[in-house]
Amino acid sequence: MLPFHSFVAPFVAMAPNTMRRTVSDEWTAYGDTEVLQSFARLTPEKGKSVGALWSNFPVGDAAASDRLSVVLKFRISGRAPAEQRGEGVALWLAANGFTRGPSFGSTEIFHGVGILFDTRLRKVRVVASDRFPGDDPRREPNLVAADCEAGSLRYDANRDDFGHANASRARVVATSKRVRVLIDERNRNRWRVCADVDLPDRVAESATWLSSLRIGVSGATGASADVHDVLSLETFADSRAHDRHLNSGWRKFLPGGDAAPVDDARLAKIEDMVNWMTFKLEHLNHVFEHSTAAFANAVDRGGDEFGLLVADEADRLAALERVVDERLKEKIEDRFEKLQGEFDALFEEKLNHAHTGLAASLERNLHAEVSPFDGAWRTPFQVLLLAHVAFAAFALVAFYNVKTFI
Repeated sequence: MLPFHSFVAPFVAMAPNTMRRTVSDEWTAYGDTEVLQSFARLTPEKGKSVGALWSNFPVGDAAASDRLSVVLKFRISGRAPAEQRGEGVALWLAANGFTRGPSFGSTEIFHGVGILFDTRLRKVRVVASDRFPGDDPRREPNLVAADCEAGSLRYDANRDDFGHANASRARVVATSKRVRVLIDERNRNRWRVCADVDLPDRVAESATWLSSLRIGVSGATGASADVHDVLSLETFADSRAHDRHLNSGWRKFLPGGDAAPVDDARLAKIEDMVNWMTFKLEHLNHVFEHSTAAFANAVDRGGDEFGLLVADEADRLAALERVVDERLKEKIEDRFEKLQGEFDALFEEKLNHAHTGLAASLERNLHAEVSPFDGAWRTPFQVLLLAHVAFAAFALVAFYNVKTFI
């Protein structure tokens, strides 16, 4: 295995500039990528996300065997229905570094091979291109492409049996002139050939094609909210050595008992047992971390859904209040207008009635009590006037009598 061009969990390295966890000191994480201890999450569970992992330098002289072999172990999962799936994961063997673009998060301008795992089309597409970043933009690249069906790459996160053990694998065996892609859709060591692609002449004729390539993994989501996890990437300079590694598997080796001699064979078995226990410990840590990430996603999704529900209920309540206010206002105005009309009509009727109306009643009562043509009211005033005259005459006579007497 080429350690500088591979990464396997646990991931404990920290990026020097950002102090974020990274898969290796020789790799860089880009975009929305979050590296956990057991896997790297290229895209979180939300739409319009892009993430990538890219090696910092070319393979170089490590690819001396001319049969480079790369195995990517990854997991694509989501809760969106089938018709809303979009984008996917891509494995790149190209001379350029990472540049953000429309090809599953990376640029479509590359010199090498891209393996695109398209979850919407449920296909694996293999594209070889001879376009260098410094080429004239007007030059059309020579593309060689092939694809195969892969309907089981994406896992439904709504299923009860979905968990950390779900994964897929893809293997790329690259020579100076040809690339073969194999896939193991359910990580059961059941490999099948997906596509064989002859490299464009401009790439095949280059003596430095394998030594100049850099390895990268990118992922992107469209309107869907799929999760793209990378669990490991193994690079071998010799594909035959990689074959032996893939076929070895894990076995339990038990010591022969207390009576067994402490020889090299028994020490080797004990060492294998320790390695197996270490593997199981890392596996349990992966289980825990995957469950923790799934729980955090569920909490975030529940919070978002609750917030949307609260906002929706608030909008519905406000709309209901507006409707109630409008209808109540309309009913009150209609009732007031009706009562006012009835009052006006009744008042006019009472006022203008020929016999019982206000005008007729006033005319009748005033004529009966204070008629200007009735002389009965003059008599008291006439009597009072005569009394005053008599009193004045009596006073005058008395005044003259007193004056004469004096």
